[in-house]
Amino acid sequence: MSYIGVEPTGGTFDKQVITGDGSNTTFNLDFPVAQAAQLMVSLEGVLQEPNFAFNVSLDASQPKITFASVPANGDRIFIVYLGRTQLSVPPSGTSLSPKLQTFSGDASTTAFTLSDTPSSSAGSNFIVFVDNVYQRLGSGLAYTVSGSTITFTSAPPSGTNNIQVYQLSLANTLNTVEDGSISATKLSFDPADDATALAIALG
Repeated sequence: MSYIGVEPTGGTFDKQVITGDGSNTTFNLDFPVAQAAQLMVSLEGVLQEPNFAFNVSLDASQPKITFASVPANGDRIFIVYLGRTQLSVPPSGTSLSPKLQTFSGDASTTAFTLSDTPSSSAGSNFIVFVDNVYQRLGSGLAYTVSGSTITFTSAPPSGTNNIQVYQLSLANTLNTVEDGSISATKLSFDPADDATALAIALG
């Protein structure tokens, strides 16, 4: 398929394993990320909250992760990159980064409103935890998604930000190109040299 400009590249989901040494809080990452929410981090099987339990930075072109507390010697740190940096320009007011949204359970509410409408309700678009326990999507399972509403089969227990929803794919927005905004110069197109190609393209 042909593109005007740079061909877009989709994000990939890579993993990394780090072993704590009992003294350091900062470790090198294999890939750069723009924000902590682009990582799903498990420390000895316990999910870590971005911007609270850990943060990310870029030090002399080396991406790093820094934990709020020192991981113990031998602790297994499992990292999933929720889509690495993508080479494309998002529509105005939107983001290509995976979206993390937290909710606070009250032991009675089952339905919560997502800030962004997902591109589909497929399970591959969501990673959901309640009290750091992974939830399965589907009718008769832990939760379902309809439009921008996520509904749990059973009300999550009371807690502050104890519900974490990662959206890996948001609804795409198609922008309309303004009339007269694309010229032959912008397309590097010479009508004299490419008249035949233009005739074929126009049918």
